[in-house]
Amino acid sequence: MWVANYNPPLMSYFLAGAASVFGWSEIALHFAGLIIAITAALGIYSLARMWCGRPLLATMVAIFTPAFMVSSTTLMCDVLMLSFWIWAMVLWERALRNKQSRWQFIAAGALAGLAVLTKYSAITLLPLLPILSLLRTRRLGWWVPGIVVPVLMLVGYELITARMYGRGLFFAAVHYAQTGHIGFPGGWKASGIIGLAFAGGSLLPVLLYAPFIWRPKTLLAGGIIILGTLLLTFRLSDNLGLMGALPDLMKHWGFLIQCVILTASGIHLFLFVAAEAWRRRDAVTITLVLWIIGVTCFATILNWTVNVRSFLPLVPAAAILLVRRLEAIRGNSMTDGWLLWPLIPAAAVTLSIAVADYQLANSARTVAEQITLKYKSAGHQLWFEGHGAFQYYMEKLGGRPIDVERSLLLPNDIVVVPYPGTFFPLPAGSVGWADHLEYEPSSWMNLMGGTEKGTAGFYGANLGPVPFSIGKPPVQLYYFVRVDSRIQYDSKPDNEQEAQAGDLPSFSRISSRSSQTEDVGRSTGHPEVAAQVQLAIQLDTDGKTAEAITKYRNVLSLDSNNLEALNNLAFILATADKSGLRNGEEAVQFAAKAVELTRATQPKIIGTLGMAYAQAGYFPQACEMARVASVLASLTNQKEIAFTNAKLLSLYSSGRTADAADAK
Repeated sequence: MWVANYNPPLMSYFLAGAASVFGWSEIALHFAGLIIAITAALGIYSLARMWCGRPLLATMVAIFTPAFMVSSTTLMCDVLMLSFWIWAMVLWERALRNKQSRWQFIAAGALAGLAVLTKYSAITLLPLLPILSLLRTRRLGWWVPGIVVPVLMLVGYELITARMYGRGLFFAAVHYAQTGHIGFPGGWKASGIIGLAFAGGSLLPVLLYAPFIWRPKTLLAGGIIILGTLLLTFRLSDNLGLMGALPDLMKHWGFLIQCVILTASGIHLFLFVAAEAWRRRDAVTITLVLWIIGVTCFATILNWTVNVRSFLPLVPAAAILLVRRLEAIRGNSMTDGWLLWPLIPAAAVTLSIAVADYQLANSARTVAEQITLKYKSAGHQLWFEGHGAFQYYMEKLGGRPIDVERSLLLPNDIVVVPYPGTFFPLPAGSVGWADHLEYEPSSWMNLMGGTEKGTAGFYGANLGPVPFSIGKPPVQLYYFVRVDSRIQYDSKPDNEQEAQAGDLPSFSRISSRSSQTEDVGRSTGHPEVAAQVQLAIQLDTDGKTAEAITKYRNVLSLDSNNLEALNNLAFILATADKSGLRNGEEAVQFAAKAVELTRATQPKIIGTLGMAYAQAGYFPQACEMARVASVLASLTNQKEIAFTNAKLLSLYSSGRTADAADAK
């Protein structure tokens, strides 16, 4: 876990312990995760009992936030960290109220230390313990040893891991957060807006309680001002640098309105927190306000990216602060039934998001089963790139991940590459196009990735400026290439010394040896063929296109499998400046033969076939060939060819043919 995500080890040990008792099954592990979520919910209820009059309402508000509900259905470390932290706060508050329970300070400090060793971000919560103590007692006391405990635990952990791995893992994670930080084109302004949208979306119930905590005139005037200002700002300022990709999405009113509502929800949350800080200056309110501010600063500024999970620790504080405000305004004049109704739409949205997250995760299993059913056989090995759930299921079903240090790929092996995603380039000319798979999760809520109508980044704002959006999630693409010649990877990591100590290897250069065969058509029994090809190329360069066509035909009459002649002639027949020289049908025949002879290993030739199809009027086939050429070129690190065919794809999609200039 620390190698892949720079997280501390307690969640990994917890899962290993649960599996040793209940077995290594997904049901058993998720059941263990459910126990953690219940423990966290009980902790929220226990803290709320001491800090507000309706603890059950505060707990329900917390549960039905997207941050808590979705996180509690995963096996990530966030909810376990929250569980340790919330019970540390419970014991700490009990110890402050009961002077005879000094041991509870030590126990609370130990739980706080365990929270940090579950997720390092919990360290930003530790100052709340001495702050609450000073606000309560106004002096030093037995709570001081309690706060020393988590500090000693973290220092000990750092020293032990430094001895084991050559560097302390806590500071390694801090370094990663700084160097791996994902910025946005709009800079700090964009980060602030995205932080507001994620905070508002993560704690959606707070917005739904707005009619209960504000006067009607204040709510109406404030709503008009905030929503109107955001709408004008988003509409008139393009995308404010919120997105590196899909910048035109802000022109779609449906997505624009969702961005406005979620950002307004975040503004409402912090206006509410500011109002509470102004109205009430007691120890609990100050602690809750600082709790929310601290988590927000970490989630939006210090963390490597903005995501919903980073806002999870502020859920209990926001829920309790909300209920305290409801009690201060309404007192006993409003029944619990009326207070519960905003939770109905909150639960509907939150459960929809949780279902969408489940479908997104389960799609990896479904796709892996489809892939292995179609491509795994005794005759060849099924390789893949990609990580996470896809890696888990592919390995479980017999696929093998490519190891760029030592993997050996043999002819007719199949390689699967998920898109979008990070991948190691394959050797150019050593793999040929095989197929692709499109999978569309059946959900009406999008959490990850972008479409023409919306984008979202629940687990990383680099994928979208909002945590979720209404609409279908993007189609998941998986590309398949067939290994055409033997490939032996022998890359060396840049950080070889650190990798030997257990660190994640880093590669700036991928090294491999390929036993490629000679291109069909390069060698011929006719000595004059090579000279004739060069003459045809020169004629075409000099603008003597008709003569070049004649010369290429002469070459093919001598050697019908000459690749250069087949490809170049097809290119001229598809893109010639003079319409009388073009012949799409004939260009398709020549280009298709070239693709067949190269076993679809040359994206440039596949791109020529796309041009020929377009000239012949077969635009669906032209789009497919341009897409295949662009993808294969990307997978084999031929960036210029990939860019050119992506540009050609847009031409074919609009029903236009290509000329020679478009192919450059």
